[in-house]
Amino acid sequence: MEEATEAPLEQRLLFSPIDYVIFCSMLGMSALIGVYYGFFAKQKQNNTAEYLLGSKQMKVFPVAMSLTATHISAITMLGVPAEMYKYGIQYWACSISGLIVTIFMVYVFLPVFHELQTVSCYSYIEQRFDKRTRTLASGLFMFYCLLNTPVIIYAPAIAFSQVTGINVHIITPIICCICIFYTTFGGIRAVIWTDTLQFGAMLCALFVVMTLGTLQLGGVVNVFRLAEAGGRLIWFNMDPDPYLRTSFWLVSVGLTSMWISNIGVTPECIQRFLTIPDMSSAKKAVWIFGVGHILVKLFSVYNGLLIFGKYHDCDPIHEGTVQKYDQIFAYYVLDVARHIPGLPGLFVVGIFSAALSSMSTSMNTLSGTLFEDFIRPRFALKDKTASTVVKVMVMTIGVICLLLVFVVEQLGSIFSLAISVSGVTSGTMLGIFFLGMFSPYINGKGAFWGAIVSLISLSVIAVGAQLEILGGHLKYESLPFRYDGCSDFNVTGTESSTFYRDAAGHDNSEVPWVFRIGFMYYSLLGTIIVIVVGIVVSYATGGQTERVPLNLLTPWVRPLYRSLDYTPEKGEYKLTRSCEMTEIEKIAK
Repeated sequence: MEEATEAPLEQRLLFSPIDYVIFCSMLGMSALIGVYYGFFAKQKQNNTAEYLLGSKQMKVFPVAMSLTATHISAITMLGVPAEMYKYGIQYWACSISGLIVTIFMVYVFLPVFHELQTVSCYSYIEQRFDKRTRTLASGLFMFYCLLNTPVIIYAPAIAFSQVTGINVHIITPIICCICIFYTTFGGIRAVIWTDTLQFGAMLCALFVVMTLGTLQLGGVVNVFRLAEAGGRLIWFNMDPDPYLRTSFWLVSVGLTSMWISNIGVTPECIQRFLTIPDMSSAKKAVWIFGVGHILVKLFSVYNGLLIFGKYHDCDPIHEGTVQKYDQIFAYYVLDVARHIPGLPGLFVVGIFSAALSSMSTSMNTLSGTLFEDFIRPRFALKDKTASTVVKVMVMTIGVICLLLVFVVEQLGSIFSLAISVSGVTSGTMLGIFFLGMFSPYINGKGAFWGAIVSLISLSVIAVGAQLEILGGHLKYESLPFRYDGCSDFNVTGTESSTFYRDAAGHDNSEVPWVFRIGFMYYSLLGTIIVIVVGIVVSYATGGQTERVPLNLLTPWVRPLYRSLDYTPEKGEYKLTRSCEMTEIEKIAK
């Protein structure tokens, strides 16, 4: 009897032939874009200026769409709804973080990088501090990409496995090879235009699924009514406890520092902004990206409510139809849209588009950063040879990321894992740039040792927390899931409850306090460590011994330092009545 009832369910919740056609068509179009820009476009990918920056002639809209697609990864599409379903919607506060990040990008970081016009944003660190600190920063970025990209790839692979039954180990190499192909041969132009195409597919999938899900639940009001009845509407959890899984402060404060780093001072964003020829257009691209970034995040939060509304009385995990919470949104889409041919395929295309966008960006940007920071300074290469070297690096990076996917699948939830990995490096990077752009007194020794202490501290915390999770010592109690609406509820007549909680009653007090710190605080903690250690070391070693050029400081603080008189022998700045600028400041202005 069980086999007879389960077979039809499995049959209707798998891909149809139309879904496969849509899915393969999108992958084919992405590959064709790479073929066009690699072999047929008039802009040949035979020099690094074209390959990495598109000759600085890209338009505002595709760049903004590319940025949005890059930062709306499959983790957002799958991990955020699953997080909302399990722990409530406190993540909505990310919209506050998104607004702050956009303002910082437009008025703090973008003016500095656009004036410098450098392929690698880490060349700023060498100009402001020293080569040693630049090398450390580039190494951190490589570390981040090689750890984060496999997580991004793994997220859609498990969704695809849920809706097709195809093993993750089969689909992942196929998808990665297509991405490696169009990124390698098409350069930044192919990356940006495939991102734009894929982001369009992602938005279509989101809107259709949200509309269908809302209609099936009887409208938006009913969606929120069911969520409130299930305890999912947690708008302002103002508890300052840093050991919580989520709270208003963890999201709004913790994520702000991480996103400022990942968006404001990473090569993948700076490289795209520099493909736009003028500052005003670059600012427009930032604002479009900021609004799009916030909206898609909020849509993902709403999708979490739709999942809960659909399964408010029968949790699919308890029923056994879904194996992991990270797969639940993919299952939900097939359940809701199973009568509409092609829609499940469009949704999975959207999920993979988000992942491919992030992966292609990481490969292109990382190869450019490694070339500019490690190869160009050491070898005199002709343009064509340099372009070939960068392409080989793209392929190598892609293969390494593919192999690391099989390590990622052994770890925890993709949402917390992605933020933890990012937090280790993003806080350190943000601290370095903050020291450089906001204070002319900090020297290279302060920035370097601040970064070292931050990186070691955060690595210990993140690795220790992950080991505690894998060992089952660190768990967070979920909100309640009902199962009294499931078809097999109480068939034995012995059920005494209608709901359960994941990790119910689990006590984390035995876990060392440092490993219990909320993973959303990692980036903020790293930034604070860099700043504090950097200031102390700088003062202990005599501070900056040369006057810092005005164009290496953020516009917010330039007016103040124009009115400071510098004493080279003491390395000090003192307030003076004279506001005359030095020659280098006049040039910078």
